[in-house]
Amino acid sequence: MTADSPDKSLDAIRQEIDSIDDQILRLLNKRFAATAKVKAAKAHDGSIAASPFRPAREAAMMRRLISEPGPSIAPDILVRLWRVILSASIQSQAPVTLHMESALGHDLATRLLVAQHFCGMTVELHNSPSRALEAVALAKGDLALIAPSSDWATAFVSGVAGGAQAIVTLPVLAGGSQPQILIFGHALPQPSGDDETLVLLPAETSRLSGALWQAHSGTATLAGVAGFLQDDMLTLHPGARIAGRYPRPIKVSS
Repeated sequence: MTADSPDKSLDAIRQEIDSIDDQILRLLNKRFAATAKVKAAKAHDGSIAASPFRPAREAAMMRRLISEPGPSIAPDILVRLWRVILSASIQSQAPVTLHMESALGHDLATRLLVAQHFCGMTVELHNSPSRALEAVALAKGDLALIAPSSDWATAFVSGVAGGAQAIVTLPVLAGGSQPQILIFGHALPQPSGDDETLVLLPAETSRLSGALWQAHSGTATLAGVAGFLQDDMLTLHPGARIAGRYPRPIKVSS
């Protein structure tokens, strides 16, 4: 028996890849058809009016996919692939604009991070973080992307964000101890199983016991605390208030 020539073997592999691509396309069509059902259900119960985002659901999905065996796909590649799908799914439910301070929006590394996470979503730049928060107060389906150490906390405490709170942080995969971006929106906060609470404290607070990270925003101190905390859990810290709850970045086992 004569072995197949390299060219013929390569052609067979390419046909296999084409067949796999066809299957992926069919599954994507089925997934987006299911997304249309989700949109209809949310429209019926009114939940889509507040926000099309479900951060806890997205986090649980990504943790499950990353934990699946299969060393061929690196976690960062898998996240980028699914962010394209999730972003398209969200935008099929409702249009979304991302509001950012100009200084943050003009940083190339930040824009690449945002583009990878919110594929194709419109970005609107503002002259301050408080203006970005004001925009989200007026358009509940939108998001405000805020640098943790920018001067946003005073405006947030004054109520300019309306009911918006921090619902997500970037990056999605665990990197440094402090998030690069806080994402504010009106999505209902729900526990994901591994969460963090953003706490605002008076500037004179030197250290919050158990904080995963701390930073300063104007005259306020902010701290990330492990867990999905409620307001009554902060009674030991006068002047403290919760500014958001969100899934913690995903840790990848080496």
